[in-house]
Amino acid sequence: LFAAGSKSAEVKSSEQSTVGREEPATIPLADIAAKAGEASTLISNLITSAGRVGQVEIISNSLPALDQKLDERVHETKEVLQTEPTLEMLQTVQQRWQRDQAQTSGWLKILTEHANALQDGLTQLGALQETWSNSRKSAQASKAPEPILQQIDSTLTAISQAQEKLQAERTEILDLQSRVAADLTKCTIALGQIAHAQQSAVSGIFPPEAPPIWRIDLWPDAIRALPTHVRGVTYGRWSDLLKYVREPREGSGLHAGLFLVLAFLFTGARRKILGWLKSGSPVSPAVLVFMRPFSAALATTLIFATSPMVEMAAPVRQVLHIAALIPMLRVIQPVVSPSIAALSSAVCVVFAIDMVRQAYPGVQLIGQAVLVVETLAAMLVLFWMRQHYRRIIAERAESSRAVVLRTARSIVLFVLVISFFAGVAGYLRLARLLTPGILIGGVLALAAFSYLQVFSGAVAVLFQLWPLRLLRIVEHHREVLQQRIYRVLIWGAVLGWLTRYLAYLGLLDPAWSLVQTVFETRLERGTISISVSNVVEFLLTVWFAYLLSRFIRFVLQEDFYPRMQLAPGISYATSSLLNYIILALGFIVALGTVGVEFSKVTLLAGAFGVGIGFGLQSVVNNFVSGLILLFERPVHVGDAVQIGNLQGRVRRIGIRASVIHTGAGADIIVPNAQLISEQVTNWTLSDQLRRVDLPVGV
Repeated sequence: LFAAGSKSAEVKSSEQSTVGREEPATIPLADIAAKAGEASTLISNLITSAGRVGQVEIISNSLPALDQKLDERVHETKEVLQTEPTLEMLQTVQQRWQRDQAQTSGWLKILTEHANALQDGLTQLGALQETWSNSRKSAQASKAPEPILQQIDSTLTAISQAQEKLQAERTEILDLQSRVAADLTKCTIALGQIAHAQQSAVSGIFPPEAPPIWRIDLWPDAIRALPTHVRGVTYGRWSDLLKYVREPREGSGLHAGLFLVLAFLFTGARRKILGWLKSGSPVSPAVLVFMRPFSAALATTLIFATSPMVEMAAPVRQVLHIAALIPMLRVIQPVVSPSIAALSSAVCVVFAIDMVRQAYPGVQLIGQAVLVVETLAAMLVLFWMRQHYRRIIAERAESSRAVVLRTARSIVLFVLVISFFAGVAGYLRLARLLTPGILIGGVLALAAFSYLQVFSGAVAVLFQLWPLRLLRIVEHHREVLQQRIYRVLIWGAVLGWLTRYLAYLGLLDPAWSLVQTVFETRLERGTISISVSNVVEFLLTVWFAYLLSRFIRFVLQEDFYPRMQLAPGISYATSSLLNYIILALGFIVALGTVGVEFSKVTLLAGAFGVGIGFGLQSVVNNFVSGLILLFERPVHVGDAVQIGNLQGRVRRIGIRASVIHTGAGADIIVPNAQLISEQVTNWTLSDQLRRVDLPVGV
């Protein structure tokens, strides 16, 4: 970047010097006054434009904090790499360094552009100074009046002062450039070390990393080194925890504030729920999650705090992982069976042991033994809780999920057996991938389920509060709405679980790259070229337009039309028109996502329209007739009509045909063109009064 900036400045300077040689080297005496004014304006503009822009000022003020943060992060990264980092931990640290690298690269680009602008200004001032110096020599030789010489001297003084200001500013900018470049070097080095650690963790899974656990001769040294190692690691972890607690900028302030806000809201929700229960009002089972408001608030806060998007020291994250287990268990306990609660508790206990093992790496044989013991404990939990597991399967015996549960238990047990023997034999990387992978998958599922319960409970409470409870769609369709929202939340929970689990395994970036590769695959046929992503975007856009149209019509039908005094049939006509408009706009937008240029398909669309006009005359005729019925409204939905010998009530006006329900209970499909072109008797167009003739025999 420095070389590019210097080369750019040299090119611009050579161009400007070339332009300067085309002009006269001296200024005529008659033009001195006018040129002095122009020079003053140019100097003022150069000083103004060369002054520090807002971005440079922000960089100058933020750089000390960035230097300190990167130094701390270098120390933290070194500690992480010296331990037994999981792929998720490596990826989290890598993402932080990548964000810092992007920030420093952007800063360096801004500073380089500003330094080039200052160099351009100095070049212009140098050329201007040369011209005015030559002009002064020429004026002295011509014995110009003293006022002219004074004006030339004042202009030269202004040029010198401007050069000093620009040179000082350029020196400061170059100093900032060197400091930012040093920070960028730190980011590059750290990312290289992390990439090497990731490659070693993935490529070195199968070679043995440690001696077998039955090597008796190695145990005395490991036991002697354990107390010193534990004290040293504990001191480092304790200092990180104290820093997190004492310095709010480390995240503790945000997390404490979030917990207090959620605890206040959830406590208020519990008071509302108790009031509804006392009054006998119907309450959704989903709101029972707020009967333990502090547990729900703490679980929500800690799950958010331990997410990969939140920057945090690894020891603090491990402690918060363990702290989140108890509130999560308390959140799900009221809504699950005792068997599921017992199995979840056992998984959390083994997971806590694994977190402690990861927090105290270093003494290899001790860590290897702890990993083997926790793997054995997980296997024993599966055997000890087989009665609970059978009850869980029996509860779902009538559904296909029972087969999935049996298969999952067998796969988990098989993986744990492989991990146990790998840990005993010294294949630690394979064992550290399998056992913690099983545990973190279960705990992430528990966290996703906790979030699901909290959000679904919040939706249920909101539906019973003002102003949502006043809506007719909530009053009449509360259960349906909750089920639809719960289904969306389930998909969100599954997607969140899958994302975090792939991140833990180190497969998130490869999986995302694979998805991008599939989406960028182009399907070519002749001159037509379309990618998979275009097809997916087209389908999603059309589907979203359909859902939006359906939702708007549902809201209008339930909440808007009943509150308005509308003539019969207007509501149906309005909803139908909105449906056609939204679907048409959605289809046009979908074509735009595919990359269709409408200016190039006008002729084709015209020919296509002519073909439709000839080939589908009756269909187009009925469609246009349906639009006329909706706009002109000679027939409304619900009207009693007579067409020839057909009598009945209009039940629906569709795109092609309308449905008439006869008194005998039959539904007659009548083309819309027949309602427009033929004589139709509408008995209820202006009012609901009609005469009925009853023949009486005497």
